[in-house]
Amino acid sequence: MKIAVHGSHLCQEREDGSQNYMINLFRNIAAIDQDNEYDFYYSKDSCKQVEGKQFNHITHKAPLAWTQRVFPSLLRRDKPDLLFMPIQMLPFLKPFQQKSVVTIHDLAFLFYPKTFRAKDVILHRLYVRQAITRADHLIAITQATKDDIVNIYKVPEEKVSVVYHGIDHDRFRAPQEPDQEAIQAVKEKYNITKPYLMYVGNVQPRKNVQGLIRAFDAMKKEGRDDYQLVIAGANAWLVDEIMKDVGDVLSDDIIFTGRFADEELPPLLWGATVFALPSFYEGFGLPILEAAACGTPVLVADTPSMVEVGGEATVSFDPHDIFDIKRKVEMVLDDPELRETMIEKGYARAKEFSWERCAKETTTILNRIGHEAKK
Repeated sequence: MKIAVHGSHLCQEREDGSQNYMINLFRNIAAIDQDNEYDFYYSKDSCKQVEGKQFNHITHKAPLAWTQRVFPSLLRRDKPDLLFMPIQMLPFLKPFQQKSVVTIHDLAFLFYPKTFRAKDVILHRLYVRQAITRADHLIAITQATKDDIVNIYKVPEEKVSVVYHGIDHDRFRAPQEPDQEAIQAVKEKYNITKPYLMYVGNVQPRKNVQGLIRAFDAMKKEGRDDYQLVIAGANAWLVDEIMKDVGDVLSDDIIFTGRFADEELPPLLWGATVFALPSFYEGFGLPILEAAACGTPVLVADTPSMVEVGGEATVSFDPHDIFDIKRKVEMVLDDPELRETMIEKGYARAKEFSWERCAKETTTILNRIGHEAKK
């Protein structure tokens, strides 16, 4: 079977969760699926291509509206058996008879529209609704996301399959003695001189970095100067508003790494005393599992998807309540026995997720929908 894959998202310079998903998913599909042929379509050169003997890479450059204007004509020209959209949109002019599978990552634009640019909210509302209603099958990355899709868009439950993300267990694992050198190196690079709390992710309003910063500041005002807070991630949209909001509490103990090298993430997680993900909304929350796999106790906002992913390994808090964030962080910091329990449960929880499993479940869906098209 010939499967067309919308690969243009891999051409974006800014790395995000969708790129991480695509790269890891297709690396594992390359290893396990020897029966199908995948044609990846790109809008420009220099994209982050995943190699596999069954993967073909097709570039057709266009400056504007590539997905809606150019991609449909390529599909009509090449006539693949199935279209797989690993991002949550579908070409409006997709060939009518062509079967399609679309991955829905999150519906944050519906629940927290003020954390997006107004233009992006309008486009997301249009593209996602059209993808959900017109696709032959949908992949949701959590049960919480599936529930939202079914309840909001009134699609049949059987149209949506839950396929969890995975993690790279070779990278994200318990630290060993030789890893101490890498831990020390990242501490020196980012001027980390104390035990530290850590957040990983882009700096943008939905991530609620400002809430975590203000909770940390509340700790400091009570005399807890024994910790630093490390914000590890690149600046994204509306970052200036975030910096303006927290400007009065920023200090030398709040460290912004900016965009960091991939190899620095495990040492940063290994060195952290606790990890916190305070987002108002996440489709999945991959750093939860990455931190847990590294043996770092994890605290999460009490939103459905993050509680689902973290399971019993995490402690949750109300992301809208700065003092609840503060209380829960201090609870974990001050209880060594609780931290050890969270570490052990975190290791066990992380083992339940793998990119190989994600790839197997995804190819099962692609094969089923593709073969239905041939009947």
